[in-house]
Amino acid sequence: MISNSEHNNGGAMVKGNFEPLPVILENGRKVYGPPSNYTDPPPTYQCELYVTRIPTHLDELTFLMWLHRIGRVYEFRLMMDSGSSTRGYAFIRFCSESEALAAFELLKHLFVSGSDDRLGVYRSQGKNRLYISGIPRSIPLNMLQEQFKLCFPQMHNCTAYPPVRNMKTKPLPSFTAMNFVGAAEKEENRGFAFIEFKDHEMALEAKKRLTPGRVRMWGVDLKVQWAKPKEELQGGMKNMNGYPYNRLSGHPFIPNDFCAKLRLYCLANNLCIPIVVYGPISPVYYLQYAGILIKDSTSGRYSMMIFEILFDRMSDIHLAMCELAVKMIERNVGQIFDHSLFRIVSDTKAELVYTFKSHEELCNERSLYGEFLQFKTILNLAYSLKLLAEHNSEKLLILYKRSFLTSQQVASFELDSENTFSKFYSILPTFRNNQKLNNNFNNMEINLLQNPEIEHLPIRCNTDLFKFPKYGNERTFGKKSIREHFNLKSQHGYGVKYILAYVDYNSLAQRTCYHVEQRVNSNPIWIAGQSYQKSIYN
Repeated sequence: MISNSEHNNGGAMVKGNFEPLPVILENGRKVYGPPSNYTDPPPTYQCELYVTRIPTHLDELTFLMWLHRIGRVYEFRLMMDSGSSTRGYAFIRFCSESEALAAFELLKHLFVSGSDDRLGVYRSQGKNRLYISGIPRSIPLNMLQEQFKLCFPQMHNCTAYPPVRNMKTKPLPSFTAMNFVGAAEKEENRGFAFIEFKDHEMALEAKKRLTPGRVRMWGVDLKVQWAKPKEELQGGMKNMNGYPYNRLSGHPFIPNDFCAKLRLYCLANNLCIPIVVYGPISPVYYLQYAGILIKDSTSGRYSMMIFEILFDRMSDIHLAMCELAVKMIERNVGQIFDHSLFRIVSDTKAELVYTFKSHEELCNERSLYGEFLQFKTILNLAYSLKLLAEHNSEKLLILYKRSFLTSQQVASFELDSENTFSKFYSILPTFRNNQKLNNNFNNMEINLLQNPEIEHLPIRCNTDLFKFPKYGNERTFGKKSIREHFNLKSQHGYGVKYILAYVDYNSLAQRTCYHVEQRVNSNPIWIAGQSYQKSIYN
């Protein structure tokens, strides 16, 4: 999330690989760029994005710093009202189309401080021309240029055509060169014209000043529309990998792949790599306990989500957990939220049971002890997640990657050799054979199994455990109530690659929890990857 507290002083200078961008204020817009040392030809409209729903008070410099994580910004044009308020939209042009494609996808997952909604992001369509139709055919061509210039002062060019003459008509008498020019000036037009502007922004401003879709000239209402880009007229639509593909829509995206969506949210909002920890299972009751840790790389604040999952009808419990994590991030507009305790009761339904601020608060909530079959398992998971959150994220990633350099059947590492809770078994980042992110985004994941040695608990049976409460009826226990229900979409559709019902030590040692294409007899000699903060790319 971009916060106004992350302010950068000293002009439009940014850190890291950023560079100073000249800034001017003109015609109600603030323009950053182009870079003073840029010598290549100006990037085309294919490198430009149109961004809407920008908060009224935007910290432009912090936003520019975020943009430069993606690539080199050629120009940033922010529309301004009087004072320091924005008009809610801007144009961003990168130095290459690949960088614009990456920004197109990542900006849609960014939360900006001061806004309850995400940005609207569109690829520039090269629409710098307006198509005017309904022109009286008696108007000479030379008059069109003059009159349209009065209506559109920022017009760059006007293109109109003489009528197509019937070739069977009697040939016109011959003219001298001068007489022919005079005759051409009196020619009628075809009833339409193209008004060209310097860029899409100027064309958009001109179109907005008109009565929607109309302009009155020569006593008639002329129809005003966007002209199709010349490239689209010449090349039409592309086709990629058998899918219908429009350049404006980005890459094909699997709608139910919430694992990918969670990683994109973390990449966009400066969150650390999400950590998924699998806890014990109860095979008799088809229960899996697990958790997800989300941590802010700047403040160090974190949120842990703990799950009790009835897995007998689940397709992929990993996707189900990621889906709920995505919903919590969206509900809290990208900010770190209270810790949460979920119960996933089927492949379509889950419930938020309890929220808490600390592990100690969870331990002291005695009313929850009779609500879950193995509540001590939940407490153990919360403590394990707390240990991971308090550890340096960069060092944790190094430990995770190095753990695979072992001859042991199952890779493992320890945060503290004297604490049984600090030992974790490492699961391959790609054990589900999940699809790589588009645009070569950082594909790193951290998947762990909690040390099974800490779990020696007697099984307690609660016959009411899986009775799903009806909507509209509130079931209370202790100080809290079951406040929210979720419909799951991740267990059906294109995002489901294989069946992942549960993960325990035996399934990890035998690789049965791995996708068939990821099942190898030994650990990999090296795990590549870096933190999201070092690079958003692989």
